[in-house]
Amino acid sequence: MMPMLLLAMAAMLCAAAMVLLRGGAQARMRARVQGAGAVAVPPAAASPRVPSIRVAPRGGNPMLRRVFRLVSYHPENPAEHTIPWMVVLAAGVVAGLLGSWRASAYLGTSLGSMVGAVIGALAIRSMFLWQHRRYTNALFRQLPDTLGVIVRGVRAGLPMTEALRSIAREMPSPTREAFGRVVGEIAIGRSAETALWSLYERTRLPEYAFFSVMIGLQAQTGGSLTVALDTLADMVRKRVAMRSRARALAAEARMSALILAILPFVAGLGLSFLQPGYLEIFFSTPSGQGLLMTALTLLGMGLLTIRWLIRKNTSE
Repeated sequence: MMPMLLLAMAAMLCAAAMVLLRGGAQARMRARVQGAGAVAVPPAAASPRVPSIRVAPRGGNPMLRRVFRLVSYHPENPAEHTIPWMVVLAAGVVAGLLGSWRASAYLGTSLGSMVGAVIGALAIRSMFLWQHRRYTNALFRQLPDTLGVIVRGVRAGLPMTEALRSIAREMPSPTREAFGRVVGEIAIGRSAETALWSLYERTRLPEYAFFSVMIGLQAQTGGSLTVALDTLADMVRKRVAMRSRARALAAEARMSALILAILPFVAGLGLSFLQPGYLEIFFSTPSGQGLLMTALTLLGMGLLTIRWLIRKNTSE
């Protein structure tokens, strides 16, 4: 029981540190953006404070929010969760129990419990991350069409809020639902740049951050909104094309990783046919089972590392 508590405390401390670091960087970036085009107002000319009807930031239990961040769960964005969270949690518990059961036979109960807890947490995080990436990739692929609709609406004389409403009506899912929420926030008092920044915080797509900054600066400093939107749309189209090309170039690395993963099993199967019983020691003795588990673990870690490197280089 004590190792489990220590593991949970260490995980919470790591999550808290990550949240604090990311939160500080985001706050500094937001402050620079808001102050980029701000005009200083003398104290005497400042208007008196009046009650605001804008949406206040959501509160909640800070510890619970940190746990959500640790497992990459986003309750504020239910559209990305195609698998119910209870199913994900149950799958993680099952994976943790299986991992603990197998690891306890070689490492003892205490270390086996720690390994099972880590496996369960990683399984939950992996499933939530998979759903989040699939959702954001769909949004990213629809970005050029989204900005195209906005540009055409602004050129036709529509205000920005009406152009955003046309996105919520005309675009396919998931962009339709995402901008429907943006339009709803604008309707109850939020500014367009604040609502778009909230969309960026939910999806972590930098293009939405660019869009929010552009709207805010244009509202503060003036200028042609159509020209700014054309520039942003051209940049987004180039980014989408570049990412698609990077994924195509990374297909060779993915195929190499797949071949490297399959090759040991093919070789083992061939040895079993050529000389039956040659690999029996890996299944019938404790030391052989330990070696087999170690080999599978190292193989899995290598594949995950290759996948992480490919994703990191194709997403930037």
